[in-house]
Amino acid sequence: MKKYLLACGVIGLVLISMVSTSLAAEDNAFTKFGRGMANILISPGELYTQPLLLSKNNDAPIAIFGGLLKGTAMFLAREGVGLYEVLTFPFPMPKGYRPIIEPATTFTDWDTRQPQEQPDVIR
Repeated sequence: MKKYLLACGVIGLVLISMVSTSLAAEDNAFTKFGRGMANILISPGELYTQPLLLSKNNDAPIAIFGGLLKGTAMFLAREGVGLYEVLTFPFPMPKGYRPIIEPATTFTDWDTRQPQEQPDVIR
């Protein structure tokens, strides 16, 4: 029991020292953890946002069906990224606790998010 408490104490001190040295950075362990939780909890919002983004440059059927497919893929990707960020939040991976996926969360920079450019198609 004493060894278990000692190990927990050492791990706790290591985590605290990692977090305290990173507080000076813009992104730190706490923002990484928050991003991860946000991605896990609001990633289903991709099922809403992707059809809207595709509707800016496409007809409704393409935006709905293509957006739902892309939204499902992004939903699963954000779930995975969120889980990774929550599990690794004490460690500065990637360097400086930067986001792995852009935008950092589903509804980040909503007004400035643009659909990807579509190649010109001969009609």
